Amino acid sequence: MVNEFSVLMYLLTRKNGNHGYGTTKKEIIEKLNIKNKNKDYLFIHLLENLANYIFPLGLKIRYNPIDSHWFIAHEEELTHLTRSNPFENHPKLAATLLCVLTCCLKNASPANISEIKNLRNKKNIIEDLKELEKLGYLRIDEIQSEINLTPLIGYQLDLSKLFLKIALKTNEKG
Repeated sequence: MVNEFSVLMYLLTRKNGNHGYGTTKKEIIEKLNIKNKNKDYLFIHLLENLANYIFPLGLKIRYNPIDSHWFIAHEEELTHLTRSNPFENHPKLAATLLCVLTCCLKNASPANISEIKNLRNKKNIIEDLKELEKLGYLRIDEIQSEINLTPLIGYQLDLSKLFLKIALKTNEKG
């Protein structure tokens, strides 16, 4: 089990490009040479055991749905990021990013700039989009008028908690 934990720790903490780290389920299964019919069960079992092992250290195994990577994060760091506003005094950037995130997840593909513009209910969002691109949250394809999210947002925010909070707020108001 110790050797498997070492391999998992390496895979879950390594850096992947500019905006991400961790690994995919497929790579974990390949690297640990899990080949039997219970590979999904063994995968979850290994992650749960490792999560229990690293929990006292303030570490947590998380999943980034943007790039389908599993990774290890320090829980205090995540709490700090979700409480703080990474956009300082620019709430319009946060609103625009939320609209991009919503459109990308709804379409399960790149979002169309006009769709984001309609959802954001603003005539000109290009400056906001370019600023978000500089911050590393998205890539703009001006030729096809499309926006792609980078994995960065999935590493900085717990997206499932974010959408749960939005849903709860919507239910309170509705």
